Amino acid sequence: MLALQIAVGFGIAVIFPLLVYHGVSTFHPSPKRPAKATPASDATADERKAHDDERRRSQEAYDAAAKSFSRVLILTATTLGVAAILIGAFLSIHAIGTGLVFGGIAAVAHGYWTYWRYLEDWIRFISLLAGFAMLLFVGVRLFSGV
Repeated sequence: MLALQIAVGFGIAVIFPLLVYHGVSTFHPSPKRPAKATPASDATADERKAHDDERRRSQEAYDAAAKSFSRVLILTATTLGVAAILIGAFLSIHAIGTGLVFGGIAAVAHGYWTYWRYLEDWIRFISLLAGFAMLLFVGVRLFSGV
């Protein structure tokens, strides 16, 4: 029975972050990287410059789309991840609760991983402090009687 509980918890922990990511991707598609074409070897200097300019514009468009997608993902992953952690922490079915807590942590971590380079240091610090405080709160509430 314990093995089954571990399997269910592990399954929830793995599937939940994937569900969040692909849910966001369904309604706000992730950008596709631009193709890396090289100019012909006999191209003139003007053709090479035009090619380089086009590649730069394509990369800038991709970067803007990636930032937009990452912003939507971090907001969704953080919201759903925190909700999963709180629900899982107070759920009486331990296998599902544990899976939700781990899945929520993984979803939040993945959301931050994609948007991390766009955040300012003070936002990183405050959000990590808030996450740490929330996990401490949940831990104290759950295990203070143990």
